[in-house]
Amino acid sequence: MRRSPSLILAFTLVAVVLPIASTPTGAADAPALRLVARSTGAHLVTGGDVLVRLRGDSRAPRVRFTLNGRKFTAAAPVRSGEYGFEFLVTGLRNGPNTIGAQAGKDTARLRVINHPISGPVFSGPHLPILCTADPGLAAGTRARRQATCAAKTTTEYLYRSTTTDRFEPTEQNTAPADAAVIVVGGREVPEVIRYERGTINRSPYSFAVPTQGWNHRLVYQFGGGCNVSYSQGSALGTNVLDDALLSKGYAVATANFNTFQTSCNDVISAETAMMVKERFSEHVGVPRFTIGTGASGGAIQQLMIAQNYPGILDALSPVIPFPDAISTAPGVSDCGLLTHYYDSAEGSTLTDAQRIAINGHASKRTCEQWVSLFLNAIDPYVGCDSKIPADQIFSDANPRGIRCTLQDFNRNQFGVDPRTGFAHRPLDNVGVQYGLEALRAKTITVDEFLDLNEEVGGFDINGKITNRRERATRAEIERAYATGRVLSGGGNIKDIPIIMVNLYSDDFGDIHDRFRLFGIRDRLRVDGERNPNVKIWTRPSDGDLGAALTGDAFDPAAIIGLLDEWLTTGEEPSAAHDNCVTAEGDEIAGDDIYETGPCHDQYPLAGDPRTAAGAPLANHRIKCRLTPVNAKRYGVPITSAQGTRLKRIFPDGVCNWNRRGVGQVPVARTWIDYGHGPFASKP
Repeated sequence: MRRSPSLILAFTLVAVVLPIASTPTGAADAPALRLVARSTGAHLVTGGDVLVRLRGDSRAPRVRFTLNGRKFTAAAPVRSGEYGFEFLVTGLRNGPNTIGAQAGKDTARLRVINHPISGPVFSGPHLPILCTADPGLAAGTRARRQATCAAKTTTEYLYRSTTTDRFEPTEQNTAPADAAVIVVGGREVPEVIRYERGTINRSPYSFAVPTQGWNHRLVYQFGGGCNVSYSQGSALGTNVLDDALLSKGYAVATANFNTFQTSCNDVISAETAMMVKERFSEHVGVPRFTIGTGASGGAIQQLMIAQNYPGILDALSPVIPFPDAISTAPGVSDCGLLTHYYDSAEGSTLTDAQRIAINGHASKRTCEQWVSLFLNAIDPYVGCDSKIPADQIFSDANPRGIRCTLQDFNRNQFGVDPRTGFAHRPLDNVGVQYGLEALRAKTITVDEFLDLNEEVGGFDINGKITNRRERATRAEIERAYATGRVLSGGGNIKDIPIIMVNLYSDDFGDIHDRFRLFGIRDRLRVDGERNPNVKIWTRPSDGDLGAALTGDAFDPAAIIGLLDEWLTTGEEPSAAHDNCVTAEGDEIAGDDIYETGPCHDQYPLAGDPRTAAGAPLANHRIKCRLTPVNAKRYGVPITSAQGTRLKRIFPDGVCNWNRRGVGQVPVARTWIDYGHGPFASKP
């Protein structure tokens, strides 16, 4: 799609005729006429317009169009060629629409389903979002704004000034004398950018694209964190005015709901990205490839979108990644339980070395960071955006208020308990033997192990620690796996290029543990073998947690270029191989660099409380299968009295991590619609 935005032409409701292009060579059996939705799936159209391709037979000199039975046409095609004409159809009503074409006796029909620009499309009933974006962008009545967060769409033109070294305003198609010059495709052009902002799916969005020299690639940015603000929030670690990408001809897009710190719901993120891409395709052009980028929570979104909504992203560059929010959450809540235990009489006697061994991390600060930054995701009493009125938030006096928990913000995905009205929570620690590996290594004694597991307890549904373990039902767990809430290799994620980056900071207590990348690689194995499409890069880090959380700790531009080359040629570039930069500054690359040698020795793997309790590196068992207690399997002497106590602590048995988890089923399908079908949620 090589065209200027000014070439977009909307259909009008007047009857004229249009010549059509021939069908491609070798398509003799194809229909003489065919209409295809180009900007998005035909059943996923939003905002009242859709880019349509008309394919036709050269024997038919003219074509007539109808929209919902009424005649119309455009004055001229957007682009014509061997595969047909493309047009922007406007004026679609919400719900089903039929676009028709007729040339002589040949006819074609395209049924599209249009959804409001405020959504939802497939994420399920709207959550109660407070419209907190700049009120200067508001349009319409206050009531309409609160329902849809409607805002004006603004388009600006900027140029890169060699005088100020910043993007400065200019007029459309105007390049001031001090405009920087970029080289794209061997051609020198002034660096002038189209910069669009607005609101889609109730989320502020933006994209930027060179007005000359666009390389027909879109880089989609995802921001980090994980919060449930119930507001329009803000971006974290994203900036579409990224000169490192724009100067190379890439377009860049994002939205606030693609920042996990604003909206920790990867289905809403997928829906928003799809809708923003549709807007971009209709008013700039359909990208040949879309490459995801982002760190931390931004990495989660890339992986989950590729698994559950394939086609939105063609390649991924996850930096300091976690696999998903749900299989990461047990380690976070475990840190809360363990930290609480360390404040008890028995727990306070444990040394730092013992606590590190029990926690499983390289540093005791890691659990402290998890607790201070993200433990509130299971507490409905805290965590809401400060702009949300207090009387709307859940409390003992207001049990029907907004619950700012991870599970309640994902209520459409997890389902709702009809007894309480609260979202189901797939969190379970029944049978988990905290400190098991520390016991086997004789870092803690049998009595210390027993004290810990007897007292550790669990969090109730309202985030309060009790003496009872967390217990999720099989149905809750099955739904989580079946809907793809856990990264397991579904969709086409195993078939697309992925370059993951680890900034090694385990020793600093950073939550972005190195073992996550290797756990992700284990989950994405193909027939039990390492997936050749998944690469791991390792770099040293200065331990700047703030830079890691915002995504500012690593510039992904080089990886974007490699992924682009990989997609374009269909061959893995040699520079994309696994590689690490050692402490001495040497770069080592190859297929087995993490098995032995400096990349293995200088960057060791740690784990989390679940792996320290025996869970596998993949760490994807939400609820383990149980096996009876057997005192002979611990590798340390256990007395008869200790054995009796062990069985009393674990009356149902202990985790058998060698078996699939309870309810650990494959992903049921991709492109799940939480508004319709077997996983539909009620408003």
